[in-house]
Amino acid sequence: MSDKFENTGENSRSRSARCMHYVGKTLSVAVKVLAVALIAFLVIRMFTSKPPASMKKLIWNENLLSVYTSTDGQTEILTVVSSDSFSTDGMFSVYSIYYIPEAGQLQFTVRYNNRVLNYLEEDFPGAKETEGEIYGFRLRDNLGNEITGYSYTEKERFGYTFRRLIFEGVSLDDVSAMYVDVYYTGDENKQTRHSIFVYKHDYNLYAEEHSAPESPDGNIITAAE
Repeated sequence: MSDKFENTGENSRSRSARCMHYVGKTLSVAVKVLAVALIAFLVIRMFTSKPPASMKKLIWNENLLSVYTSTDGQTEILTVVSSDSFSTDGMFSVYSIYYIPEAGQLQFTVRYNNRVLNYLEEDFPGAKETEGEIYGFRLRDNLGNEITGYSYTEKERFGYTFRRLIFEGVSLDDVSAMYVDVYYTGDENKQTRHSIFVYKHDYNLYAEEHSAPESPDGNIITAAE
């Protein structure tokens, strides 16, 4: 009789041990799958948050193409070498900066995380439903010069908005810092909400060759001042 009880107890412990073993293996596999999924998500997020190719290339508008043609292709196009520049809250950043002295032109891409619209909505209820451009941009240097007019191309993907901006009448002579200020277009005072470095005196510039198209690029939008 005792043997029967002992066998029953041993079988019960054996089943319990097997059950715990399977549970342990299942949890282990689940943890590994979650870890791989998290890493994959972060990698995908990192790549999709980068500006698409169309937001990194030089834009040939009428002014740049005209200057380039008039100099027989000898126009100096400078790439501004800098680490990625971010606003203090990390929601806005600047990429792919080109400076063309002879054309007086500065081109760069501003990217913002669409989550920033939630904060804008707190200050300006209904801002997320704004028709047209929600944010406007202006260029400002350390000498007090300011440029408000610009043109742009646009792109939006994976929760990010990209604006490839073209500012005319720009000179970096004697300038030690250049910023792009961001404001809400529905704000009558156009108060700066975010500010990002576009150029600093310690940024390197180098000449880069580009092939000009036969005609100006299309899809360039002129922003209302």
